[in-house]
Amino acid sequence: MAILSLGARPFDEAAAHLPPFLQERLAGVPEELRCRTREIRMRAGGPLRLTAAEGTIFFTAAGRPTALLPDPCLRLSAQEVAEVFRCLCGYSVHSYTEDVARGFLTLPGGHRAGICGTAVTERGGVVSVRNISSINLRVAREIPGAAKALCEKIYRNGQLPGLLLAGAPGSGKTTLLRDLAVRLSDGLCGNYVRTVIIDERGELAGSRDGIPCCHIGAGTDVLTGYPKGEGILLALRSLSPEIILCDELGGEEDAAAIAAGLYAGVSFAVSVHAGSLAEAAARPVTRQLLETGGFGWGCALAGPKDPCQIAELRPLHETGTPERMVIV
Repeated sequence: MAILSLGARPFDEAAAHLPPFLQERLAGVPEELRCRTREIRMRAGGPLRLTAAEGTIFFTAAGRPTALLPDPCLRLSAQEVAEVFRCLCGYSVHSYTEDVARGFLTLPGGHRAGICGTAVTERGGVVSVRNISSINLRVAREIPGAAKALCEKIYRNGQLPGLLLAGAPGSGKTTLLRDLAVRLSDGLCGNYVRTVIIDERGELAGSRDGIPCCHIGAGTDVLTGYPKGEGILLALRSLSPEIILCDELGGEEDAAAIAAGLYAGVSFAVSVHAGSLAEAAARPVTRQLLETGGFGWGCALAGPKDPCQIAELRPLHETGTPERMVIV
């Protein structure tokens, strides 16, 4: 397995959103480790950890990175985790209530902080989170050319067959979709394709004040913060897309909106959480989409240890049922 190294800049950008005391603790991380780090994990009373290509990295009490859990180790107090949370919110927590209730904060550059705590509920729904107990800061990395081989295989002669992309968390689904948007929009697949991204969580484009911080292609339109169903219908009504990209397909409402788009002649590239195409096809919502016949290809990624690498690539027959998938 080749360990992916894309430079230390994304790590430094993500860490810059943390309070000064934590930036100081991370300042001693060697550059080669910063290049491989995918997550900065912080838990009240727990050890400060990095998730890197080779596994989990801890810190000694003196701040030295180590692959084994040391005793003593560098730990964060509940007060320090609370300070991290306030800093990530720009010390204006009330401005991010809706995002926090959904369990995450999106930061400039597409970095995302997952938030854990105690849910505050009203009428059966989560309206806020208190007593923040842990934060997982995911380092967003762009990989130019990540979708090159995939595009050369499935997007030829001006044809835009639908794509179902399956992968486990951390396998590179978002990164691959982002590069796919670049290649389609910028004409690198032969045509300049009218491309729309429905960026419900703000990860694909990494928009800040409405302006994408990530490279998504010169002609790509982005609908940020829209629930997928609403965003798809809006795009169909007003943006005349040729292809729509969606990350992390959810429930039946998403599937129904995608089906409506397929019947309107629009192609889709969507990702789902699944370890394989067979697992994806076993989900009722995914099976509903496959049965429309609007997805020409299925692709499964290898996993978090080998991000953006394709494990399966299959053309889907007209019925779209898993039994009739034929491997290339």
